[in-house]
Amino acid sequence: MQGLIKGLSDCGLRLQYEPMRRKRREKMTWKKRLIVGAMILGGSFFLLAVAAGVIAQRLMDKDYLIEEIEKSITSQVEIGEVDISLFRLPAKVTLRDVSLAPLRAGVSGAKPPVQLEQVDLSVGLWGLFNRHVDVTNITIRGAEITATYREDGSTTLGTLFESPDETVRGKSGAKGRGGFNVYDQEEFVTTLGGLIIENSKVDLTLENTGLRLRCSDVYIELSSIRIDPAKLEETNTAKLKIGGKVRMDSTEGRHYGDLYLSGQSTARLFNPQTGSTEPEVEGDFSLSEESWLNTRIPVVTKAWGHLSILEKVGVNIATLPDEASFGRSEAIAAHYHLGRLTVRKPLSIWVGDWEFAAMEDSWLQMETDQHEVNAELLASKDASVRFRSVIMKGLEMIPKEVRSMVVGDLEKQLFRDERLLVNIRSSGDFSDPKIRPVGAVVDLAEAAKEAAKKLLKEKASGFLNGLLGGDDGR
Repeated sequence: MQGLIKGLSDCGLRLQYEPMRRKRREKMTWKKRLIVGAMILGGSFFLLAVAAGVIAQRLMDKDYLIEEIEKSITSQVEIGEVDISLFRLPAKVTLRDVSLAPLRAGVSGAKPPVQLEQVDLSVGLWGLFNRHVDVTNITIRGAEITATYREDGSTTLGTLFESPDETVRGKSGAKGRGGFNVYDQEEFVTTLGGLIIENSKVDLTLENTGLRLRCSDVYIELSSIRIDPAKLEETNTAKLKIGGKVRMDSTEGRHYGDLYLSGQSTARLFNPQTGSTEPEVEGDFSLSEESWLNTRIPVVTKAWGHLSILEKVGVNIATLPDEASFGRSEAIAAHYHLGRLTVRKPLSIWVGDWEFAAMEDSWLQMETDQHEVNAELLASKDASVRFRSVIMKGLEMIPKEVRSMVVGDLEKQLFRDERLLVNIRSSGDFSDPKIRPVGAVVDLAEAAKEAAKKLLKEKASGFLNGLLGGDDGR
């Protein structure tokens, strides 16, 4: 009986578990099917991506890109290598060893004025298959750019980017000259979100000024770009971040100093009327402690020479030191537009015991060498105390009766906030400036003579009046 019961029981259990085993087998089958399907789908996607990459590479090879670029600018373009990465969103096109040179280069084998080690373009994926590059971001690495501002105001770099048609369409069909034009590149500028240039060099020669600016470790970031060609007056701005070292030399080889700059600014990119590239920058850039200037810059040496007017009050100025450091805010606040650099806040350097400050609205036209600088030469507080002592000793030659009047004139002319001050104005060619003092300086020797004459005249007049009965009480 027990064996029968056990047998029936085992049979019942088998009957009970059999549907469950069948369900498990069915579940395993669906899992396998899903895994196999996913593998097939993934493999197909991979094969399609590889095939798309091959097609894109063929469609966007370097010969095609060179041809398209040369249709837009008057430059001879070379590209060493093109890579396209589709396994990311957005897709990326990488160009290596890019160079731009004039179409009619004068010297065979001469270094191209624009060389780019690498250019990364973030682009729309679908556009690649239609031979169209929708650029959203550009990153340029290892650029080496050489340019010259000519005496006529043109630049060697500008000629590389002129339109082959010589004229471009402006607002409402107006014609403008050369280069990249927002009205001809509407789709490009509306999709561009940012531009970065890093680890680069710029060599800029100001032909008429005789100044060479060699910039290294250059970092430029253009972001928050807001451009709508249909509303260019309202939407034509971007944020600009700049950093790098600027070495300043004369074209004759004299080292004028080093500036280590960093800071942010706002920029207007295009001329709203013509649509041509016309950057206007308003910025405030800090200067590191390593920044310095050679005092042999013409405007400094000539300004120093005009301190000789202080000899009139008995002050002798020491020999001009070789180096100057930056004072006040240790920063450059400036506005740039159409080659003109305008000072927004006083820009000063320390030369020995003196602070030389170019005041607000002083300007330099970089292409033509013209400038106008209103400047202050201020002695340090310690030096001013010494100079005041020398001046007061000189005042002792003036009769007491008129000395207070001369002292009052000197205070107004030569001192501000307890510091000795000389105002000057510089204009004309920056390389050969015309400098003149602003205001007169009392000549103590002449003041003493005039005071003595006046006193003598007054005493003589009083004596004569008394002698002739002029002081009889009437």
